[in-house]
Amino acid sequence: MIMLSLEEINNIVDKNYNKKFDRTTSFIDDDLISNVYIKDKSSLVSSKVIRYILGEYLDIKEAYRLRNADIICNSLNRDSLNEALENVYRNWNEDNKTKSILYPYCIFADNIQLDNLYKRAKDIASTRFKLASTMFEAIALSGSKKGLGLVYEASRKFKQASIKNTCSYILEDITKKLGISKEAFADKIIPDFGFNKEGIRIIEGDDKKIKITLKSDFTISIFDEIKNKEYKTLPKDFPPVPKKELSKLKSEINKMLKTQSERLQLVLMDGRKWILKDWKEIFFDNPFMKAFAVKLIWGVYDKDDKLLNSFRYMEDGSFNNADDEEISINDDVLITLLSPMETDKTTIEKWKNQLTDYDIVQPFNQLSLETKEDLISKIPESTIVGNIKSAVQKLGMDKNDGDGGFIDGFSLYDSYKKAEIYIELSNFYYGSGNNDTTDIKIHFRNADERFEYGAYLILSDYLK
Repeated sequence: MIMLSLEEINNIVDKNYNKKFDRTTSFIDDDLISNVYIKDKSSLVSSKVIRYILGEYLDIKEAYRLRNADIICNSLNRDSLNEALENVYRNWNEDNKTKSILYPYCIFADNIQLDNLYKRAKDIASTRFKLASTMFEAIALSGSKKGLGLVYEASRKFKQASIKNTCSYILEDITKKLGISKEAFADKIIPDFGFNKEGIRIIEGDDKKIKITLKSDFTISIFDEIKNKEYKTLPKDFPPVPKKELSKLKSEINKMLKTQSERLQLVLMDGRKWILKDWKEIFFDNPFMKAFAVKLIWGVYDKDDKLLNSFRYMEDGSFNNADDEEISINDDVLITLLSPMETDKTTIEKWKNQLTDYDIVQPFNQLSLETKEDLISKIPESTIVGNIKSAVQKLGMDKNDGDGGFIDGFSLYDSYKKAEIYIELSNFYYGSGNNDTTDIKIHFRNADERFEYGAYLILSDYLK
């Protein structure tokens, strides 16, 4: 990374500053941007430097990163730059003519700022969808797991089709350049919240080195390595940005685990596979995803999709088979969630017994001795509205609105197989009470036997 001196920063600004920047940034008072330091905090940069950065970005009409502006920003103290850009954002009147200030704001934003902009986009999406779309284009420019994760979430969850489409186009553009699928890209941006695979995060600041350790229940322990002191809560003089992040950690973890549970339920249906190296990066290197790895049963396949073995990932990093014996796994195999329809009843019974012996409760029902027809027969022809709401929430299904306040049903689209589940409902509307009754019909589009079996397995557990 190029690091510029104050003199080099000023030379770039003097050489490239356009007088029109004075006009385009005139809505920004000097006092908002006059307290930004260079990287080592030895000197302040002039407000002209920040006007140059903002002016350059205000001059573009599409979302992309500008080399000179980025080099300068990377040579500045991150906290003071972040504060200045936050000042600019807070004083911005959401004028479409100056919306490009969102680009540098997001590029150098922290996770809290990205979260807040996501919420703002959500608030205005129904009335100002073009500005909300720009907000997501800006969030994507951050290039961070957090920012790209928010774009991915919006592509799946946003109510407004225009926003969902914008976010889908952003992801398609990125994945096309990377040569990978949308879901493979989503694997790469699963958040780790700054923790390494051992569940440790180090926070350093002025005369501080705080070790944050993740416990098995996803709470944290806090230890000051310089003072050799353990804290029960975050100390008052803790750095403000990580303090905000850690104070929201529990809710953010729960949100992330729900999203990943939804994605893994789709994997049970569609059989999307990983090579061993990629599987380890997701489920071994990320301490939060390890919680899924140890509770689910995984299948090992050859390049022709033939099932070779099945395993459970153990806390010590080993792989055990259905007989609870340690096995080795070759680097050239493929891995996905084991579907009961692929194996025999004896193996399924062994796995069920092993989970019971280890007191493991799976995040969703993966194992069954029943046929597809058995599972279909378990799903009632009618149920109460509360059961429907619970089931679609656990699966992350989209609502399909009908006329006059009625809801026709809920759908779930799988981008990997391009398959879809649709739950058709009767007499289901926005004012329906949880104890009201609705009829159920389940439809599939472009689904193979594994997909349908997995869907019926999960739905038979949720719709009772």
